[in-house]
Amino acid sequence: MNPTWISQFIDDELDLDEKEQFLRAVQASREYAAEALALLEQEKWLRAEPREAALPELRVAEPFRFRLRRWMAPLAAFAAGAAAAAALWFFLIPAPAGEALRPHRFVLYQPEAARVEITGSFTGWRSLPMRRAGGAGYWEITLDLPPGEHRFSYIVEGGRRLADPTVALREQDDFGGENSILEVTFSS
Repeated sequence: MNPTWISQFIDDELDLDEKEQFLRAVQASREYAAEALALLEQEKWLRAEPREAALPELRVAEPFRFRLRRWMAPLAAFAAGAAAAAALWFFLIPAPAGEALRPHRFVLYQPEAARVEITGSFTGWRSLPMRRAGGAGYWEITLDLPPGEHRFSYIVEGGRRLADPTVALREQDDFGGENSILEVTFSS
């Protein structure tokens, strides 16, 4: 049983023979079928149109004034310093060597491409080659990622950078392109 078949089936990356093998595997194993259904439900949720919630109208009778007391200034400075130190610790101190990792599969549809790579904060911005997935034009790579926020993009044919079209959160990079932002969380 190929563990990536579920994802490839959902993304329509399998040829007809592979689809037949996948369906036989689902039929043979209740556990595998339950996992496939759970991932299909997750994919439906991810592809759903975002809905705007109706927000209540806020009314303020008179402007609120905050007066800083003399004794509060040193306390506020201490709190700001502690917050800055915590942020520096979180972002600059490397994670412990035994940090938990979770495999994440990256997939990109580029049928005409002869070479596709991925680069990101999780590779030190080094380019890693992706491999063709089936014969339908998809490229894939599975990487072990630590929890947290990761920035990445794809490189097609060694030069053209692309953000991941399936990841909604993006940011402008320093070179006029876009990076996708992926949040990896571990649920217990």
